[in-house]
Amino acid sequence: MFVPKRKAERKPMIPIKTIIVAATVLTVLHVTTLGNAMEYYFRLSAIATEAKSDASEIVSASVTQVSRPKRYVILLGPHERFNFGDLLFEKVVSKLLMTKLGYEDHEIIRAAPVPRNMTVHGGYEKIVSMKQAQNMSRTSPYGPFDIIYTGGQVMPCKYKPAVNMLGDPELTAIGLADKIYECPYMVPKELLLPLNDEGEPDTTMKNIAITNSVGGFPGRPECKKAVDTADYNVYRDIAPLAPDSAVMVKELYGDLVSSKLEEVRKSLFPGDEDKKYIAVQFKKSFNVHYLSNILDNVARKTGCTIVFFAAGTAPGHDSFDLYKNVTEQMKEPALVYEGEDVWKTVAVISGAEAVFSSSLHVRIMAFIYLKPRVTWCPGPGGKHDNFINLWDAPNMRVCGEVNTTWPILARNWGETPAVSQEETEIYYKKTVSDYMASFEKWGKLLDDSNKIREQIK
Repeated sequence: MFVPKRKAERKPMIPIKTIIVAATVLTVLHVTTLGNAMEYYFRLSAIATEAKSDASEIVSASVTQVSRPKRYVILLGPHERFNFGDLLFEKVVSKLLMTKLGYEDHEIIRAAPVPRNMTVHGGYEKIVSMKQAQNMSRTSPYGPFDIIYTGGQVMPCKYKPAVNMLGDPELTAIGLADKIYECPYMVPKELLLPLNDEGEPDTTMKNIAITNSVGGFPGRPECKKAVDTADYNVYRDIAPLAPDSAVMVKELYGDLVSSKLEEVRKSLFPGDEDKKYIAVQFKKSFNVHYLSNILDNVARKTGCTIVFFAAGTAPGHDSFDLYKNVTEQMKEPALVYEGEDVWKTVAVISGAEAVFSSSLHVRIMAFIYLKPRVTWCPGPGGKHDNFINLWDAPNMRVCGEVNTTWPILARNWGETPAVSQEETEIYYKKTVSDYMASFEKWGKLLDDSNKIREQIK
């Protein structure tokens, strides 16, 4: 049987006017070859045809909505050193950008005063210096980059002390050589713009800056100047308020923390992984002999092993040698967990029966994991006080001292404690809701700023 050959389907001719307009759009979208241009034209045509069936997606008969590749975004913060709270900011913000706003990992540039690989601490692998990030922003086809100040007590920071805190003369030298601004963890967004013919930032170009619930306002004038350039500002301790972003850790990384807790328990108590313990963290300024007596008393009354852990080992922070000194003076069972991994640090807190600390972010982790908690605050009116009184449950709003450790814990201890964690759970859920409400606002700023509209006639 003879079957006539079907004529090859011919694609419609493209009007020359459309080619010219499309070429302009494709230039913005970085489509460079004729083949790609043809393919993109037919894809646009198909999308436009389909969209006609949905009136909500039609702007007008002659307008097609397209999105250009996202501008990359810089996360600037102190995630180049082991202080677990500082590492958590980057983790939280990165996860939200990728899961809620559709960013790819390579579209997020993690920056700090110096370039570092922080994977040994559970941090990010390719942290660049702010100088490198600035150069990238000025020359990249995906620039000028947006910027998010990730959080922490960064507004009072000076540049040289910040790079000295890295504890390595070579890193300090790199940080000083790559300095672009006096405030180490906040820079005016204009410094990311390409330069014009006069060598000044080209302010005809625009980018977005976000202040993500930082602390220490108003801080140093240089840091305040960076904040003044931002498009969205919230603070963790003064209005306009939003909780510290670390409150999101359990929501975003709960399964990872649970898996790390299994590793921590096996390391601490091989063969007896269900052993009960109280997690303890403090800085170097404590009286070791006095503290050892207080913790012995707690261990006897609770039947728990005392486990010391570090929230950070950057200069001026925690010391494993000091912890060992305390354990040597204690009579009751005590161990030192020497891990320097952000997720295992959170895991130690999540598995404890109670948590004693001098670190704000240890307090925050104890709060989100609903643990009885005693915070040895350095004094009234500081960042610990602010978090406790603004965000924690009312029945837990107390800053402690070493000599009040057992009286505070006793109210939370036993089968029928005077203070349960039910109220904490309510306030924990509220802080998550409050943080996400803030994220949705600044996330919309980033999302909207990355959309363009082209007229196709």
